[in-house]
Amino acid sequence: MDRMRLMETFVRVVETGNFSAVAREARTTQSAVSKQVQALEALLGVRLLVRSSRSHSLTEAGQLYYERCRQVLDTLEEARIEVHRAEHEIGGVLRVAAPVAFGRLHIVPRLQAFYDRYPKIKVNLQLDDGFVDLVAAGIDVTFRVGELKDSRLIARRIGTAHRATLASPAYLEKHGEPQHPDELLQHNCLVYTGLANINEWIYLDAADKLHMVRVDGNFQSNSSEAIRQAVCEGLGISYSPVWTVGDDLRVGRVKSILTRFRPPPLPLNVVFQPARRPSLKINSFVNYFSDAFSRDPDIAQMLTANA
Repeated sequence: MDRMRLMETFVRVVETGNFSAVAREARTTQSAVSKQVQALEALLGVRLLVRSSRSHSLTEAGQLYYERCRQVLDTLEEARIEVHRAEHEIGGVLRVAAPVAFGRLHIVPRLQAFYDRYPKIKVNLQLDDGFVDLVAAGIDVTFRVGELKDSRLIARRIGTAHRATLASPAYLEKHGEPQHPDELLQHNCLVYTGLANINEWIYLDAADKLHMVRVDGNFQSNSSEAIRQAVCEGLGISYSPVWTVGDDLRVGRVKSILTRFRPPPLPLNVVFQPARRPSLKINSFVNYFSDAFSRDPDIAQMLTANA
């Protein structure tokens, strides 16, 4: 049997986590996929997977072989793109993931200009404020705000997301404007549940003294869009990235408060699959958006840390 086909099957089994998913992709049977992996093991003379009734895991040799196979397949894919593209044209489907608000506000509005430059790239954009498993979901690149917990990921930091404490004029008129973080204990705080330590709001004052407040309120959400709308509706006070409310700040729908105290910034990264070298289309996408962000007044301030 063709060794390249066996390698491709093995890689997909590892990345999807099960034989049945690969069988559906290849329109074959689970037994046939299992036999291909067994044939590869026989060819190599080593055990690649440890199988149980419900799952499988990589052996040490299997992990090493998977990483080498992934590199080989990525190199072949890049060679295929280079051979078949027209001069300076890059094509293919690019699967991108991003937080909902970031994708809506800062990726989608820039896609037309991106397509003008790379007309043969097709973008499949998945927006989700929750954790996205790049390998299982088949994502090429994702934007992530916050510290990365998985050290296996390949990341490129493209900026820093500065946060602000926000409230609507109507809320402040009714409940008053806090002047110190401790006064947040007397206010209804809108909690975004997508980050660790969700109800701990941290500030640094002008002397870099740390102030931590355990806030509470009657509304929580895992959607930054919902938190933004709740602030605009006057439901309470939020602790949010500035880029989620740029237009709202400019027209006065919301106001930045506690400005003498600054929340610690969050890193903004683009993240690639582990053991996978970014392809030409990925690099083109990332470089284009990094350059576009550097000229955006709402996002340019995220790049000051890297200037």
